Amino acid sequence: MTATAPRLASRLDAVQPSPIIVVAGMAREMKAKGEDVVSLSIGVPGFLPPAHVYEAAHAAVDKDTGDYLAGRGSDALVQAFIASMKARGFDYTAGEVTAQNGGKGLLFNLFLALLDAGDEVVIPAPYWASYPEMVKIVGGTPAIVQATAEQDYKMTPAQLEAALGPNTKAILFNNPSNPTGMLYSADEVKALAGVLVKHPDVWVISDDIYDMLVFDGSKRAAHLLDFAPELKSRTIIIQSVSKTYGMPGWRVGMVAAPKQVVDALLKLTSQSHTNLPAVTMAAAAAAFGGDQNFLAEQKARLMAQRDTALAALANMDGVTCPVPQGAFYVFPQVRALFGKTSAGGRLIDSDVAFCEALLAEARVAVVPGGAFGDDGAIRISYAGKADELAKGLARMGEFVASLR
Repeated sequence: MTATAPRLASRLDAVQPSPIIVVAGMAREMKAKGEDVVSLSIGVPGFLPPAHVYEAAHAAVDKDTGDYLAGRGSDALVQAFIASMKARGFDYTAGEVTAQNGGKGLLFNLFLALLDAGDEVVIPAPYWASYPEMVKIVGGTPAIVQATAEQDYKMTPAQLEAALGPNTKAILFNNPSNPTGMLYSADEVKALAGVLVKHPDVWVISDDIYDMLVFDGSKRAAHLLDFAPELKSRTIIIQSVSKTYGMPGWRVGMVAAPKQVVDALLKLTSQSHTNLPAVTMAAAAAAFGGDQNFLAEQKARLMAQRDTALAALANMDGVTCPVPQGAFYVFPQVRALFGKTSAGGRLIDSDVAFCEALLAEARVAVVPGGAFGDDGAIRISYAGKADELAKGLARMGEFVASLR
């Protein structure tokens, strides 16, 4: 008789693994086998943090006590984050902020804290792939609002109004956007804020982790609180060191929110990961509190590489792409290529088929747009090394040109 393992939790039945991680893992495995793969798949910023961040991390090692630490975060991290928020124009106290295990872990715990079974979260699409899956894991229901390429992938006030219903518990707003890089203008944000003011029972989750990586000449992305400060009592701001400071592997997320939300997150922290490591907290405190001048150079580099990507895509027949004004992604439409066949004999009948053929035949890894709620597109991260980006785009151009 063959032994079988006990059943896993049924909550996972409706959840898919992150396709971003899957594609990046495939590319990594191919590289490990010696294959010349260019990965434009995962959202790594393409730069390392300033030297003072590493100096702070080394100092934390030297002063290590071996103790458990505060779940909220070290005093240095909390104060540096409060100052960083102040520089953005937002006032928070220590009781209204806390550290969490990365922006991703923060969102997961936040959904645990906010949602009961059947509660809806309004999520504009295209969306970051993990948003709806996290909502489903905790028993909530994603309410997807589709924003097409023709509307520059941005939700309209009318769409938002129509999506807000009796079961809506929260809306998740990401500006600028992952995966599209599109930036809502001040007027567009103001109009959305005007809708939300009329719905006092809805939590507003503002995922701001790309807010400083904007290319329209402004210091940061326009924010809902700029135009409707009365929303602060139900707005939850998500921040992280991952994108702005080139520190995705350090896993430090921060939240600024009403005290009752922060207290709920700390309750979950006390029963889960307890606290972040001293080294990562020291590094994050140095990032938030240190010299920010490095960012101008990185933004200029990202803008140049965005323009490289857009120029290459413009030369590919059947590929169209709105111009992003933030983050470090382009989200081109490839639906016009569906029905064609690759040089290797693969039928391109979907975004997944396109990405599989591109990886197999051209050795370029990108992510299918369906993972983000638009199966006619693909996501390209252009933040890596300039020569790798150019090589990957050239290969993609040759691949598209070979389709028949």
